[in-house]
Amino acid sequence: MALKQNLNKYKMKRKITLIMTIIITISVMNVNAQSRTNKTIIEFKSESSKLTSATGWEKNEKTGKWIENKNVIDDQEVKSYWVSHISQNFKWLQFSTLTYNETDYHVFLYERLGGEYKYKSIQQDWEADKRTYFFILTTEQYEKIKTQIELKSGKNIKLTSKMTGFISDRYKILGGEHLYNQENLLAKITNTIEKPSYSESCFILNSQTADGVNILRLRLPESCYSAEENMETKYFEVKLSEFKTMLTE
Repeated sequence: MALKQNLNKYKMKRKITLIMTIIITISVMNVNAQSRTNKTIIEFKSESSKLTSATGWEKNEKTGKWIENKNVIDDQEVKSYWVSHISQNFKWLQFSTLTYNETDYHVFLYERLGGEYKYKSIQQDWEADKRTYFFILTTEQYEKIKTQIELKSGKNIKLTSKMTGFISDRYKILGGEHLYNQENLLAKITNTIEKPSYSESCFILNSQTADGVNILRLRLPESCYSAEENMETKYFEVKLSEFKTMLTE
């Protein structure tokens, strides 16, 4: 009797083992059989017209004179070969919109010249490149811009974001993710929304009426540490009506 019971228990264990083996095998096959899916990359829903011209003003501390440059901020007249050395320069400005995980964002975009030395330790052989920067705003921040610039109060409008970055054409010869195109820009924006920076950047604007003309002053996004102080003596200036052509929504 005991022998028969032991035999039945042995058969039952073998059945259970066989069933578990089949389940595990099927599970492994299902995992291995999963189809390949690419990561979803967001797209721009809309893009404003581009602002391509603004006057850069900076007060020279030694002479006390205001120095004027087109699309560049510096305290002396800037030659074309030197523009890429200055962070506050641009070729165009633009606002775009996108949606990620059912949340709407507005992206301040600008293209500028940049670069770095080939031999950094001795600062030799400067290599210029082209860069597109992005500064991502919430819908509330974007509406704040539209509302407060209409006041022309002369007070700074301060916007902060941890979702910033840029792409460049420095290594475009390598192709793929190094290509300087909208696809890679959107991929970088997607990654930045998913993993924002720990530090904030500031975007400062200021609308007012000067000499009977409605104007808007701004600086390109930068470290919050000195952003507002910089606005006192160095900024871009454009007619308010021209800036508003980018605020289409």
